[in-house]
Amino acid sequence: MKILLQCAALLVVLASCDGSKALYDKNIGDQSICEEKGGYWYKDKCWSDFEEEGIAVADIDKTVAEQMILIENGKVRVNSVAHPITFFMPEMDGKEVLFITIFEDKNGAKTILQPTKIKQVKRGRFSAPALLLNGNLIEISEDEIAMKKVMNNPIATGELEANVHNFDALDITFNGFLENEKTGKSFQINYQTNEAVLGAGTSTVEVKNNEIHINGELGTRTYRQLKEAIQDHPNAKTVVLGKINGSLNDAVNMHTGRILREAGLTTKVLKNSNIASGGVDLFCAGKERIVEKGAKIGIHSWCCYNDLTAIELPKDHPAHQYQIEYFTMCLGKEIGPDFYFHTLSAAPFDGVHWMSDEDIKKWKVATEFVE
Repeated sequence: MKILLQCAALLVVLASCDGSKALYDKNIGDQSICEEKGGYWYKDKCWSDFEEEGIAVADIDKTVAEQMILIENGKVRVNSVAHPITFFMPEMDGKEVLFITIFEDKNGAKTILQPTKIKQVKRGRFSAPALLLNGNLIEISEDEIAMKKVMNNPIATGELEANVHNFDALDITFNGFLENEKTGKSFQINYQTNEAVLGAGTSTVEVKNNEIHINGELGTRTYRQLKEAIQDHPNAKTVVLGKINGSLNDAVNMHTGRILREAGLTTKVLKNSNIASGGVDLFCAGKERIVEKGAKIGIHSWCCYNDLTAIELPKDHPAHQYQIEYFTMCLGKEIGPDFYFHTLSAAPFDGVHWMSDEDIKKWKVATEFVE
């Protein structure tokens, strides 16, 4: 969870903004003048430094297709053998950043960890210690015994050199040699990451007894997986959400929710389900929404715009517009916008608020609550 929540903060730190907290120009009250000066006209104000990140319905399939090409071409080459990247994420902690890359070879998941300082990343090129580990560290991150075993028995150690081509797009090339100290075996590592890989997600979608089961971090690939499941299994009427920590691509995730709603599907969380953040967004898209008592549903704010978290932005800021539209679609105009702003105040972006049964009923997150 911590990794997902802190990613957005890292992107803000790496971005080349000036850190100004001026949100709109009070002296510009005309849309044409605002746009001439590079502003963004919204709610009768000229907002500065706002970047349009929404994806139009007409563009979503093309956008996902383009991103999936980048994702599927993302490979970690170990001794010249290419393996698909299944996860890439930078985790920030103060002035430090930890790059986490997970890939799959014929023997299963492998993780590359490389810690460095943010100031080194901003310089554009750096060399830092790296570990090649056996297994998927995200999946075992809450198992202290398993984590200790993996960390104490690295496949190889050494240094990788990184060339940062583009901060905002996380376009970074990693190269170098790692070595197993016990056996002396050397591993030549080469791979390139990008923003598409960052937002890919790790979701799995499986159809069982006319139910579509989704687990893992949501992202670009989830949209394609769900769309294909809907097309290939027209008798499936329910989407069951299992363990979902969040979404790695909110712009796409809102379209994943849209196609779920347009298909008239019911969403369901079981008593042992655990969904948070973007997983709750997707659940809310169900035409009918079933919650079994015991299910964990977690909400929180997001980060960041111009060094400000979502809760610090005025309610008429354009950064809220797509989420407001989305939750209006999901929960209706009487509840949807208010529930969205409730998620922002419920917990900070690096925390989580687990909704009580009373909260779930109050906000009509569930249309049916199974005791």
